[in-house]
Amino acid sequence: MAKSKKEKEMSRLTDEFDLIQEDTSDFDISQHLATMDDLPDLGQIELYDYDADIKTASKKGNDVLESLVDLYLGEFPELKNNQYIRNKMKEDALVYAETLFLQKMTRKNFLSQLRQVDNGDNSARMHEVINQTIKEVRENSKFASTMRSDLEKFYKELRTDITEGIASKGVDKTKEDDFDGEVVNTSQLNDLINEAIMKKKD
Repeated sequence: MAKSKKEKEMSRLTDEFDLIQEDTSDFDISQHLATMDDLPDLGQIELYDYDADIKTASKKGNDVLESLVDLYLGEFPELKNNQYIRNKMKEDALVYAETLFLQKMTRKNFLSQLRQVDNGDNSARMHEVINQTIKEVRENSKFASTMRSDLEKFYKELRTDITEGIASKGVDKTKEDDFDGEVVNTSQLNDLINEAIMKKKD
């Protein structure tokens, strides 16, 4: 029985495949692969620990805000432990920590770009990217500095409002809270705290 055209083509392909297999039976692929000496030095590959950086930034943010509150409100335990102040301090610490983390990531990205140039990527596009990253580094630094100044201003002004309130309204010397040698009535101090906080919110 004569083979169909399709069967003839399949038979031809099978014969060619068998021939290729016979011709390459002694073929050693390892002789044609690049060796470690042929490859450029790519350096050691490491997985970056972003979580560690986030934790470090969070700790630094908390430390800065704790010290800031201690500096300006340390003499007023009632104010320092006020719920609004505690919540604001946590939020401020979080925002400041995020700013610190973004600063570090921008610097990390900048260094990676410089290494790419060192490895031979001198395209105009790469230099454009580097210049843009330099601007981002500057903006991040300026933003972080402005944020620190704003935070200091808030807590400093809050302290000023409280001390001015105490001076203008007088104090009832019947309680234990001490401020500059005078005994402050806790109830009066709470009222002054609420007034100062409301003033800040407005």
